[in-house]
Amino acid sequence: MISIANNSVKQTLNQYLMHYRPAFKKRSFLVFSWLITAIICNEEVRSIKFLYDNFIKKYCSKALNCFYYFLSYANFSCDLLLVITVKIALSLIPDDLKPYVTIFLSTDDTLQEKFGNKFDCYSKLFDHTSKNGSNYLNGHCFVSLAINIPLFWNGGTKYLSIPVGYRLYDKLKTKLEIASSMIDTVMPLLTEYQVILLCDSWYSKGIIIETVKKYDNLELIAAVRCDTVLYDLPPAPTGKRGRPRAYGDKIDIKNLSYEKLGEYYVSNKKVLTNLFERLPVIITVTVKDIECFDSVRVLISTIAANDINIFKEHKVEGIDYELQHYQHLPYFCYSIRWNIEVIFYQHKFFWSFGNYMVRNQKAIERYVNLLAIAFAFMQVLPFFHSRFHEYKFQSPQVVKHAVIDQLTQELIFESFVKRLENHKIYFAVKNAVNTFLGLDDVA
Repeated sequence: MISIANNSVKQTLNQYLMHYRPAFKKRSFLVFSWLITAIICNEEVRSIKFLYDNFIKKYCSKALNCFYYFLSYANFSCDLLLVITVKIALSLIPDDLKPYVTIFLSTDDTLQEKFGNKFDCYSKLFDHTSKNGSNYLNGHCFVSLAINIPLFWNGGTKYLSIPVGYRLYDKLKTKLEIASSMIDTVMPLLTEYQVILLCDSWYSKGIIIETVKKYDNLELIAAVRCDTVLYDLPPAPTGKRGRPRAYGDKIDIKNLSYEKLGEYYVSNKKVLTNLFERLPVIITVTVKDIECFDSVRVLISTIAANDINIFKEHKVEGIDYELQHYQHLPYFCYSIRWNIEVIFYQHKFFWSFGNYMVRNQKAIERYVNLLAIAFAFMQVLPFFHSRFHEYKFQSPQVVKHAVIDQLTQELIFESFVKRLENHKIYFAVKNAVNTFLGLDDVA
C-alpha cells in the first residue's frame, strides 16, 4: 500500500492524537481526529458545519450528524482529556532538568459574548474589562487551567504555557469550586514536582486555599485585595500567665519600607493573614507613586524565594531579577500568570473560540476543549518534529500557518493515492507516486 512518509506532518499528528485514544471508543476517536485536523487546517472555524462542508467531507465519508452527535452525546470525559494533555506536557521536560523543575499552574476565567438566548448556561455576566459603556455582557463564562513547564532554551530555560482545559460555568458550582476540581484532577500527575499555583485576587480565597493546603508539593503565589487584613508575626512569649498572642500587631501597608524596582516601589515582609489562619506567608506590595500611594497591588506567597527550585541552578528567560532583589522572586514569578491571558487572547482572535454554534452545555464545553487540544499541538510540535524546530516558542499561529499547507497537501495526495489503489495500475506508477510522497518539499 502507498502511504505518506513516516516523518510526515500527518503521521506526526496521528501519533500525537493517539495519546488521546484511551478517552474514546473507536468510532468516537475517528470523529475526534477529523475535528482536530479540520480545526488545524482551517484559518477560521465558523461552525461544525463549516468545517464539514469545507474540509472534512473531502476526505472522510462520515455524515455531518456524526460530528454533532460526538459533541453532544458521545461517551467520553473532558477530565481524561485534561489529564492526557498534562502528561504530554510533562513528557517534554528534559531528564537533565527534572531535578530542578518548578511547574506553575495558572487558573483564571474568561467571558465570551454570545447573541441569542438559546444556549445553555447563557446569562448576564459582569465584565470588569468592558470598554463599550456597560459593565455587563450576555454570554458564557469559562474557567480555565494552564500548565507552565520549563524547557532548555538559549543556554538557560524558558517556560512554555500550554492550555490544559476549559470548564463552562453553569452556576451549579462556583468558579472557585470548578477551578479547585481541575487542580485536583491534575495534581496526582505532579507528585514528583514542585508546583506553584498562580491566580488573581478572585481565586485566592476559600476552597482554592483549602486545595493548596491539601498537597504538600503545592504552593501559592497570588494577588489579594489591597484591604486584606495583615498582621505581624506573634511576639515571643513574655513568661506571664495567660495564653500567648496568636497574631502580632495589625500592619498598615503604607508604613512598610519600600525600595525602587523599575517603575514601582516594592516592599517584602513575612506576615500572618486570616486567609491562611496561623500559617506565615510572604507579602509583596507594589506601589507606583509612593507619595499618593496609588496603583497599589498586594501579592501573597506561601513559598520563600530561596525555596523555588528552578532558580537555584538555572536562569529563566522572561523573569528578570538581580541578585540584590532575590527576595522579591515570588513577585517576578507572578508575571508567568499573564501567559494565560495571552492564551485567551489568541484563542478568541485567531482560533475562533467564540464561534461555536452548538447549544447544549456538554457540546459547548467539548468544542472549546478541542480548540485547546489543537492549540497545544501547535505549541509542542516544534519540540518533537525536526522539520519545525525553528518554530520553538513562536506563536502557535505561526506554526499553524507552516503546518496547514504541508498537512493539506499530504491529505490531498493520500486521498489521490487511495483512489488509485481502487483501480488496476502498474506497479511502476505505484513506486513513482510513493517516491513523490516521500519528498519533504512537494510542489
